[in-house]
Amino acid sequence: MKKIASSFVMFMALLVLMSACGFGPPGSSTSASANSNTIVIGSKNYTENIVVGDMMYELLKAKLKGVNVEAKPDLASTLVAWNSLQSGQLNAYPEYTGTGLVDILKKPVNTNPNQVYQTVKQAYSQQYHVDWLNPLGFNNTYAIAVPKSIADEYHLKTISDLAAVSSKLVFGSDPEFYVRQDDGYPALLKEYGLHFASAKQIDVGLKYEAMANNQIQVTDAYSTDGELVKYNFVVLQDNKHLFPPYYAAPIVRQDTLKAHPEVASILNELAGKIDDATMKQLNYEVDVQHQAADTVAKQFLISKGLLSA
Repeated sequence: MKKIASSFVMFMALLVLMSACGFGPPGSSTSASANSNTIVIGSKNYTENIVVGDMMYELLKAKLKGVNVEAKPDLASTLVAWNSLQSGQLNAYPEYTGTGLVDILKKPVNTNPNQVYQTVKQAYSQQYHVDWLNPLGFNNTYAIAVPKSIADEYHLKTISDLAAVSSKLVFGSDPEFYVRQDDGYPALLKEYGLHFASAKQIDVGLKYEAMANNQIQVTDAYSTDGELVKYNFVVLQDNKHLFPPYYAAPIVRQDTLKAHPEVASILNELAGKIDDATMKQLNYEVDVQHQAADTVAKQFLISKGLLSA
């Protein structure tokens, strides 16, 4: 009997340890979601997500009365952020519609922005008890960029405009872009009827510099890259909707919104406030000018009248 009691004590101690480490049964948590007086805002480990996460944190810290708001930035990946939200280690973080559709829901690519948003919104709510709030405005998707001098010379505004002059231009990108069938180089050529003079493989960290030095005249990019501002590159409009949408929006646990309904209205103050050009500029201020992400986030909120100086 004494041995059984001892084993029971050890078993209970193990359960406590597992729960503390985030291994409790599904839906249970001893962390943020269980403590209704604490809200933890997370972000992934790259500039843009950190800046937006800081905006969410600053807004809630200033406007959510009687609640302790904490920031947990620089999470290693989408999977880490998502698992942290599900386990209750986080209450909210900024996510992208395309990421939710393909990486979390494992659904095929869809290039219709509204359909993608409605799909992730409904599925997250029903399957995971997580709400997508209103989109922030910017779409950090794949893009095609050219130097401003090239855009001006050939009057380029859309990717379709490239068709008439692509034979005079050299395309350059990292190896991954050349093998992506659905939204990479093969699809780009087919969808837009492009025939470049040549195509070069360039390390992802060097392609902007190569274009600035006229080694190439066209490259792929992420539409909100800060370096696009640094080099004054022009992003051409994807007028045939080749690239899938990655619109950013806060996602929040439903139990958090039930405990604090005002969280939704506070975070929705950001809705539609950040277009692609604005996000590029904010990324530029952090990545190129080396300003602190939290400072950039706070200054933006003040400039929009969402926060007092």
